[in-house]
Amino acid sequence: MRYTNANYRISTKALRNSGLIFFCGENAAESHPVSMQHILEAKRRGAKFIVADPRFTKSAALADQYVQFRPGTDIPLILGICHEIIKNDWHNKDFIEKRTYGFEQFKEVVDKYPPEVVEDITWVPADTIRQLAYDWAHPPREGRPACICWAMGATQHTVGTNNIRVFACLSALMGYVGRPGGGCNAFRGHDNVQGATDMCVLSHWLPSYYGLDEGSWEHWIGVWNEHAPITFEEMKAKFAEYNGKSLMHVKGLTVSRWYEGVLEPSVKQPNPVKMVFVWGHSLNSISEMKKMKKALEEVELLVGVDPHATIASSLADRPDGIIILPASTVFEKEGSVSNSARQVQWRNKLVEPLWKSKPDMEIMKELADRLGFGAHFTYDSPEDVLREINRGACVIMMRESPERLKRQQEYCCAFSCEDCQAKSGPVKGEYWGLPWPCWNDEHPGTPLLYRNDIPVSEGGNEFRTRFRGADSTPGNPVSDDGVSMLGAAYGYPEGYDEMNCDGTPGSGWKFELDCDWKDVISENKCPSGAGKARFRAWNLPDPVPVHREPIESPRPDLIDKYPTYDDVEDHYRVKCLFKTIQQERKNLVNDYPLILTTGRQVEHMGGGAETRSCEYLVELQPEMYAEINPETAMGLGVRHWDYIWVETLRGRCKVRAYVTERVNDKTVFMPYHWAGWFEGVSYENRWPSGTGELALGDSCNIITVDGYDRSTNMQETKACLCKVYPV
Repeated sequence: MRYTNANYRISTKALRNSGLIFFCGENAAESHPVSMQHILEAKRRGAKFIVADPRFTKSAALADQYVQFRPGTDIPLILGICHEIIKNDWHNKDFIEKRTYGFEQFKEVVDKYPPEVVEDITWVPADTIRQLAYDWAHPPREGRPACICWAMGATQHTVGTNNIRVFACLSALMGYVGRPGGGCNAFRGHDNVQGATDMCVLSHWLPSYYGLDEGSWEHWIGVWNEHAPITFEEMKAKFAEYNGKSLMHVKGLTVSRWYEGVLEPSVKQPNPVKMVFVWGHSLNSISEMKKMKKALEEVELLVGVDPHATIASSLADRPDGIIILPASTVFEKEGSVSNSARQVQWRNKLVEPLWKSKPDMEIMKELADRLGFGAHFTYDSPEDVLREINRGACVIMMRESPERLKRQQEYCCAFSCEDCQAKSGPVKGEYWGLPWPCWNDEHPGTPLLYRNDIPVSEGGNEFRTRFRGADSTPGNPVSDDGVSMLGAAYGYPEGYDEMNCDGTPGSGWKFELDCDWKDVISENKCPSGAGKARFRAWNLPDPVPVHREPIESPRPDLIDKYPTYDDVEDHYRVKCLFKTIQQERKNLVNDYPLILTTGRQVEHMGGGAETRSCEYLVELQPEMYAEINPETAMGLGVRHWDYIWVETLRGRCKVRAYVTERVNDKTVFMPYHWAGWFEGVSYENRWPSGTGELALGDSCNIITVDGYDRSTNMQETKACLCKVYPV
């Protein structure tokens, strides 16, 4: 999701200041164990820690309260909490009036989700929902706001975007946004996932969240001209056309469904995909693996770039056409990385690259040279790359120069563990990592988005105004009929101010490539505008989040009342079925009675290529398994650690039975870090000699559902129907 929609991310250290921490779709004790220390510190200081999850996780074991809910019902759970807060008049009316838009439309939806209705949908007792509402509105640590945290447990759903939207609404309801220790916090999976997102290694944005329109391209072409001259028309000539429109302006395939570009004749582009680069990516983290395996076998060329061979070298059953390029590890290269809190840090090279491995930037430059456009890749160092980002990333203002980051590294002892601000020395007043927006070379960084009780020059911020009414008035929300709803007193728009809020002439400042924003910031105006948070996001399929049953629902009786989305003909260039397959599988629960959900293990990471090649970690977690309830196991005649099949409509996985009460008798849990088997058959002989992994197993993504988020095309991995039986 774009950060402007819902993401009020803060440093995990700031969670120490929370009054209540609510996990929904996150298991930091296993997925983010270092960050978990800050949650436990907040708990020690008096904060309440609540974990809502379909499974009793290691985080739940450390919580003050565990709330078990049905996979895929996050939205009604949160709306039920909101219902009780509004009903009891606990919501923050002043914040809602002054800093939000669309509350009345949100309330109309919330009225349909009283606790008794939510109980029927979610498994959560109505009294528990009432108690959660009270605690959210009255955090036990007096004077401290509440915070909600999530990871892929919330995003990897057909309604993943609206899961995050409803979390934002819950925070805005109490005015916890923009307060230290409050708001929303997305836990990222790797050290530079946020950095990769900021650089938009995606199919529908240019770097730093610029769109695909002509103005955005011209902006970045202006930046890239520092290397070698190129015009907009020359860039456009590099793109094919489809249906009369240049593909430079069209969303591309997503990583979740890239294989459709190989296999699907109706893909919305002139030619199929003929080559795939797998660069630092775990293919076993992608669902519909049978389709992906077939695509890997049909492309003309497959290239894997990674410190390990990974399954990019072995999943495809083909005699040739695979190239493996050895990339350096994090210890063998340097550069900037951005963490979940938008903090940018300089990472140092500790040793020279081993054997023939090379840093990613060197591989990319060499590829550019050999492909004939090396003149546009004239970077001499990672510092050059960051300086280019500093020049071009105006929308989010990543102005964290290499020199400032290295200076922070040198004086790291000056930074407080409480608020991440330096208290002394040449970095005094700066925030660790200069979190963007960092408006100029003197700005301290913005540690908390949308905090407006401190000056912009000291890290203050506002809600953005990147939307226009039908009358093209910057910053004004629109009504259902497209008419502007608010006048000039609403605030001031992003990067341009013809008129101040009081009607007097404004300064006229605007975004420019090399603007340092000193005058703007000295006036305490936020260059990204002064807007409002949106309870109602009119540009999304569901402007206000509502419950929609998963594609494969265990409750056929709820599908007609809470149906999924209509089918989409062109969803990132491919057709995406929602309602059609939900209706076809309406009674699937009769044959597949259990709910399958997936997640992480603390011993393994991502696709597991690195951790399943480590003898110590393999000793701790040697085999793939599925957690099943003792009652389920007893009914099947299965004992702990017997081999079982877990089967869905997509196929089956041969795994060990982990008999445990962590899951109830309606749920099965599988970790997603495994590969090396395909439906019980090993393919370890297909790894290049000496590069195979030490621990192998079936990937759960062979059998996860063929459902995708309606807005982002993110895969659904957290809710589908399965059956279990002995091998």
